[in-house]
Amino acid sequence: MNITEFHQNIEQVWQKIEEDLEEQGIDADCETQGSVFTITFDNRTQIVLNKQEPLLELWLAGKLGGFHFAFKNDDWLTNDGKRFWNVLTETCAAHGETVHF
Repeated sequence: MNITEFHQNIEQVWQKIEEDLEEQGIDADCETQGSVFTITFDNRTQIVLNKQEPLLELWLAGKLGGFHFAFKNDDWLTNDGKRFWNVLTETCAAHGETVHF
């Protein structure tokens, strides 16, 4: 994956998150500032996603901790094989929101 593809892929991920939260009626604000995408829930807790361009990674931080994802086999995965969408779902639950991605 080159840099352009990396950014396009991440933008699609962020767009899907916003759309899915809205479609499911989740009370959350999504904000993008540079390479950081923040989801702020009604209870003021946050999940922060970060583009790590030099490593071509997507990072996620929330109540469950921090996770680093690399794009492998058409999916964002941690080194131990956790899927991004599953971790995001579990992290949203830890923040008090039931969301399906």
